[in-house]
Amino acid sequence: TTSMTTTSTTTTSSTTTQDRVTTTEEKLSTQEEQARSKSQKLDEQAILNGDFSTLVGTWRNGRGQEFTFDKNGLVNSGNIEKKSMGSHGTIEFSIRYGFSGYGMSIYPAGLIMPGLDTDLSKNRLIAGQAAPTSSEQVFYKVD
Repeated sequence: TTSMTTTSTTTTSSTTTQDRVTTTEEKLSTQEEQARSKSQKLDEQAILNGDFSTLVGTWRNGRGQEFTFDKNGLVNSGNIEKKSMGSHGTIEFSIRYGFSGYGMSIYPAGLIMPGLDTDLSKNRLIAGQAAPTSSEQVFYKVD
């Protein structure tokens, strides 16, 4: 015998999503969704203590730019000199790169990025010396 449970969620958002239609086949079961959200859970305390395990992998934006993390931090994009929690739930880094530097913010899944249409189901990263002006500047973990 086979039993099936259907879960329905309605979300209202002020942002628009272009060129994206979700078919029934693409919707995840509740178990898959829970497993995915667990695997994406960031350990803020560990990160603030220098353990970047929950960020490990390659993060890429819509412009093809990438950052790679290992458990010790950034692999080839500078040294993380300062780590802190932002006032709105973000994880903030100050990064030294040669004679210069830049800021990086990690937005945990579910946290809204003001002014940008991003995938709230995923952890996101922004980096640079200025705030991003388009969604294609937002980084998502690809592996």
